[in-house]
Amino acid sequence: MTGDFDSVRLVSLAALLLGLLAAASAVSQDGGSATVVHCGKLLDVEARDVLADQRILVVDDRIAAIGRSVEAPGDATRIDLSNHTCMPGLMDMHTHLFIDLTGRTLDESAPTQSSAYNVLMGLRNAQTLLSIGLTTIRVPGDMDYHYANVELRDAIERGWYQGPRMKVAPHTISPLGGHGDFNSYAPDLPHQVTGPFIADGVDEVRRAVRREIKYGADWIKVMASGGVMSQHDDPEVAAYTAEEFRAFAEEAHRHGKKITAHAHGDAGIRAAVEAGFDSIEHGTMMKEETARLMAEKGTYYVPTLYVLDWILERGATGGITADNLAKAELVASQHSNSVKMAVERGVNLIIGSDPIFPMEEAIREFTSLARRVPDNWLVLRAGTINPARMLGLEDEIGTLTVGKQADIVASPENPIDRMQNIENVTFVMKGGVVVRND
Repeated sequence: MTGDFDSVRLVSLAALLLGLLAAASAVSQDGGSATVVHCGKLLDVEARDVLADQRILVVDDRIAAIGRSVEAPGDATRIDLSNHTCMPGLMDMHTHLFIDLTGRTLDESAPTQSSAYNVLMGLRNAQTLLSIGLTTIRVPGDMDYHYANVELRDAIERGWYQGPRMKVAPHTISPLGGHGDFNSYAPDLPHQVTGPFIADGVDEVRRAVRREIKYGADWIKVMASGGVMSQHDDPEVAAYTAEEFRAFAEEAHRHGKKITAHAHGDAGIRAAVEAGFDSIEHGTMMKEETARLMAEKGTYYVPTLYVLDWILERGATGGITADNLAKAELVASQHSNSVKMAVERGVNLIIGSDPIFPMEEAIREFTSLARRVPDNWLVLRAGTINPARMLGLEDEIGTLTVGKQADIVASPENPIDRMQNIENVTFVMKGGVVVRND
């Protein structure tokens, strides 16, 4: 019996050894499964350190090793970025894939675009974002009457199309007449034109959250104040009551989802923070006490600076309506102070571009933030490790670390030396797949 047992054990060990050898051979022979990226410089955003002459071994979709030298199969693909600076995949946490305001107001554009049109335009825009280095994006609601951004997210996850990793709030939930409504249409039209998702009162608010989750929401997005590129609403007024704000946050968190608020004036910002929202978008007219409360509660702040820079530039040439330009000038006058207060209080900043401009300009958000915050490491962290934490994906993305997804971006010049260098990305890898290599 003992001899038979030993024979079986030897056969099992031999089979296991053969299996391991076969697996190793498969990795070695498959040119796409092992890649060595040689970086002239590598940015460690967590340690705020620039490492010289580093190699990153990528096996399948993961980082397997990092160092001056790494052991790799002899036939591994080798990518020479020895004259470049490598950094983690960049992130944009406030992008809209379906908005085209070239010569049109939001009221004119959104109701004329079908959901089918939106998903096609959204795919093109998502691929543009990926090509400029944004490997992960969050869509905090879009002006679509159905669930095009959920379908687009799922199609990319299935591998049908190349695109950035996506987290989405399907709609921007708005009160009647709020920033997510269409307010310039006549009240006596044969068919009333309203925004895609209007909810008023506690019961409607809870039902709205449940509907979003039913159809695939990662996040919930609420219009907590009026906006800039909308008609007849007030950025300084809180859009919901305190009871409604609490209902939004409670219902989202009860279902294990996170929730964010569009808010310009301090009243809307403060109400959302007090209710327990996870992040604030824009926050342009924040007061110091609200910034302190955000730091205390750990609320993330997505200031979206470039969009206002763009609106003011366009306004000077007549490309923005007088009403929208006046609101932009109002909020822009205080925006930089809000960001400064947030930094001083220790609020975690997050990169978000809010594109109503050509999508390839979204990367300019980094430079806009750097003009207000004289710390390029803080700016880079706002577009890498901070959003990874906000999404709950810090174990997967956000830094170049062994075991994490191989999201690698490179530019010829170091953005820590000059943040505008980040606008010249020439190499993009997402999950071990080379998307761009100029």
